[in-house]
Amino acid sequence: MRTVPLGTSEKLFRSLHRKMLDTGYEAPPWDRLDSAPFALDAIASARRAWSARVEAEYRSMVVFSELLARFPEVGLPLEVSCATTRLIQDEARHTELCARVADALGGHGDVALDPSTLRLVRDDLSAKLFVARWTVSMFCVGEASSVGLLRELVAGATDPCVKVVVETLLRDETLHDRFGWALARLVIPLLNPDEIDWLGADLAFAFAHYDQTNGACLRGDDGVMPPEADAPVEANLGVIPRPRFAKAFYERIDNVILPGLAELGVPAYEAWALRHEARKV
Repeated sequence: MRTVPLGTSEKLFRSLHRKMLDTGYEAPPWDRLDSAPFALDAIASARRAWSARVEAEYRSMVVFSELLARFPEVGLPLEVSCATTRLIQDEARHTELCARVADALGGHGDVALDPSTLRLVRDDLSAKLFVARWTVSMFCVGEASSVGLLRELVAGATDPCVKVVVETLLRDETLHDRFGWALARLVIPLLNPDEIDWLGADLAFAFAHYDQTNGACLRGDDGVMPPEADAPVEANLGVIPRPRFAKAFYERIDNVILPGLAELGVPAYEAWALRHEARKV
C-alpha cells in the first residue's frame, strides 16, 4: 500500500501545477476553516469523509488518464483528447483540495492506495468497449450522480472555507457530467448489439457499487426512502446524513442516469433491476 503523492521540490513542476490548478478559481479561505463549534465525533466523521474523497479523486485522475491513452485506438477526434486533459487537471485539483480539508481536520495520512486499483487494463476488451465501459460507469453514473450529491453538500455547507471547496468541486463535476454524456454519444453508437448486451450486463455491477456507496441501499424497490431523507441539514463540515445523501443519489438515477442511458440504447433499466443480483457475485 502507498499514500497519495503530494508535494515536490522541483520548482518547474510546482509552478506549472499552481498555474493550471489555480487560474480562474477562487482560493478557499483556509484561515477561516473552523472546526471549533463541532463535537469531536463530528470532526472525526468529517475528516474520514474528506480523506476518503482524496483517494476517490486521485483514482478518478488515474481513470481519466487511462481512458485518454485509449482514445487514439478508437479514432476519437483530437478535441476529445484535448478536453480530457482539462478533466485530469480538475481531478488533481480535487485531490489537493480534499487533502487540505482533511489535514485541517486532523490529517489524511491514513488513506492508503491499493496499487491494484490504479490500473484499468483489460487485455480481453477492445479499445472501443474499454472506453465505452468506463465512460458509462465513471461518467454517466459516477460523475452524473456526483452532481446531485455535491449540490446537497453546497446547500448544507456552513463553514465559509468548506463551502468554497465544495462549490469548486461542483463547478468541475458539472462539466465532467456534460463531458461524459457527450463522450457516450460518440462511443456507444460504435458498439454492435452483442457489445451493447455486454455493456448492459457490466452496468449492473457498476450500479451495485454506486448503490452501495452513495445510496447505502436505503431505498427499496418500491421507491420508499426512510423519513430521515427529508430531515433538514444542520451545520456541517462538508458531510450530510446518509439518508439525505442517498435521496440525492436516487433522484439523479431516476431523472438523469437511467433515462439518459436508455436513450442511448443501453439497457439501463434492466441493469438497475439486476444490481442486487450483481452484488452477490
